[in-house]
Amino acid sequence: MEAAERLLRLLKRKEDSARQRLQELEGYKSEYQARLTGDGAAGMNIVLLRDFYAFMVKLDSAINHQASDVQQTHARWSSAHENWLALRQKVKAYETLAARHADQEMRMQERRDQRVTDEAALRRYTNHHEDRE
Repeated sequence: MEAAERLLRLLKRKEDSARQRLQELEGYKSEYQARLTGDGAAGMNIVLLRDFYAFMVKLDSAINHQASDVQQTHARWSSAHENWLALRQKVKAYETLAARHADQEMRMQERRDQRVTDEAALRRYTNHHEDRE
């Protein structure tokens, strides 16, 4: 159970990191698009404009790749989470069985104690009545 929890935390950190990288890439894209509209494509020479669009294509490719990575890390986390839930359910089932067993043992001990007490009381009663006769 502890190993499953550690794995779950590790995979969650990896997923969060992948999401953060995706957000950073999307932020870069927004900044560069704003530069293009702010500076205006008309004010750029053709070579810079071509390089800019080539860079945007690479940035889009990186975003798509990172989005895929986010999906994969989430799928791994989801699978580990399902495994953790199954283990937790199994542990709870064992704990329930152990608690039932302990309750059963306690009831049996209480019955034994009551029997001993009843037998002792019966002996005292019998001895007391035999002495009177």
